[in-house]
Amino acid sequence: MGIVRKYIEEGGGNFLTVKNCALDATVTIKTVKLDDQSFDKSYIVIGGVYDPSGEDCNVRLGGQNLTRIAEVLGDDETTWPGQQLVSIGTQKYPGLGTSGLLWSGMKGGRREVAPSADVGGKTAPSIDVFGNTVNKILAAKPDMTRNAVVKLIDEEKAKAAGLLTVEAAAYLVASNLGVK
Repeated sequence: MGIVRKYIEEGGGNFLTVKNCALDATVTIKTVKLDDQSFDKSYIVIGGVYDPSGEDCNVRLGGQNLTRIAEVLGDDETTWPGQQLVSIGTQKYPGLGTSGLLWSGMKGGRREVAPSADVGGKTAPSIDVFGNTVNKILAAKPDMTRNAVVKLIDEEKAKAAGLLTVEAAAYLVASNLGVK
């Protein structure tokens, strides 16, 4: 049995991957630990809740992701539980024949990506249209939760079969809810 399959079956399981995680989806952090036994090298593993579905999940972080997250959440991982991660893109690993998720931290429900953050070979925008639109919706609709808004946005993106950016889907949800 391969080391990844062994870990999924015996250890951590339910890892978010490119195949099962939506772009701009969030994870609320519950635990942060160093896993130096399950893989070929040590990784930080975040145990949390995949906000769009409410399911428990794990996120394996390498050095690039960890650095990007620490820029937003700080380098004291004991303060991370209760904070959120956001999926900001994917990166191809040609030598491995696979792709991985790119993550950033969120403060107070707002995505904060450094203007110079590398997202799949492109520079991430310093203005967070998605986060601003979600915050407008929440301000206008105080009975809604952030998770409910993100779920509606994910649903609109899915209906459009990849033809909408997350920002456009957020605008559409705002419009459908009567938020200007």
